[in-house]
Amino acid sequence: MAQFTESYFEELYDFAELDNTVSSTIRLAAKDPQALYQFFHRYMYFNGYASSVIARLASSIAMSRYLFNDPTVAVKEEADRGFQISAEIMIAASDEGSHEITHRELAQLLDKTLGDYAQLSTKERNAVAQVPKWLDEICQETMAKYQGTPGDAESLVKAIGFHAASELMGDREYALLDMIIRYENEGIGFDRYLEQETKATKIGKHRYLPWGYILIHGKYEGTGAEAKHFVHVLNALNMVLKYRPESEEQLTEWAVEGFKSFVELQQSLFRKIFKECLEMNQVSETSQILTIA
Repeated sequence: MAQFTESYFEELYDFAELDNTVSSTIRLAAKDPQALYQFFHRYMYFNGYASSVIARLASSIAMSRYLFNDPTVAVKEEADRGFQISAEIMIAASDEGSHEITHRELAQLLDKTLGDYAQLSTKERNAVAQVPKWLDEICQETMAKYQGTPGDAESLVKAIGFHAASELMGDREYALLDMIIRYENEGIGFDRYLEQETKATKIGKHRYLPWGYILIHGKYEGTGAEAKHFVHVLNALNMVLKYRPESEEQLTEWAVEGFKSFVELQQSLFRKIFKECLEMNQVSETSQILTIA
């Protein structure tokens, strides 16, 4: 029996092209503090929903009793393996808040720091928080495809493939963010602000740096939680191959369909953010020209 591997999924796409959509957007946003603030709002808003719905997927799988069965075990109750698959998914959900601070709190610290960097007022920050229709639609579609339907094998396998793409693409996104903001722009822009104008903030019992939100997920020339979670998704998918009666070809088709569905949403997200940042930069440049004139 064949197994799902990272290289299998990486062969589905030209990942350099996919990464270019992400890196182009980050580089454009980094040119202007207000654009960077808005970029991160959109990105973290989307990720907040993607992270939240993982628990639903784990729950949907665990509630699907007798749907994933060990064919070598004759007793139905003893053969059920759904909860073992669910546990591989739940690891990602539990990491969102299992280390004395939630990832949401880290995101909020970065958001506040970015707002201070852009010198935005409370009113201006709240204006950015008005979620555009396109972003809400992407988040709604993400939740619908991520959670799966209890008792529906096809829906659940597609959702696990969707989750696999979320973790694999997320690892690449955070590495690109770290590379562009902290290495390509070392000593300037937001990197300079982080180094010279910020300090660790106490949240609960410990102190945290704003960029910690990025580094906990992934980093340039390194890995973080996303890479670890992807390994567990592969474990889940390979158990699906063992514990479902459909052919390997059918199960693979479902998983790949889910994977590709997330990639399409991810690319749409970054293209929409790129358009917003481009419009903001054009307005800023026009304003500068008028001021000089």
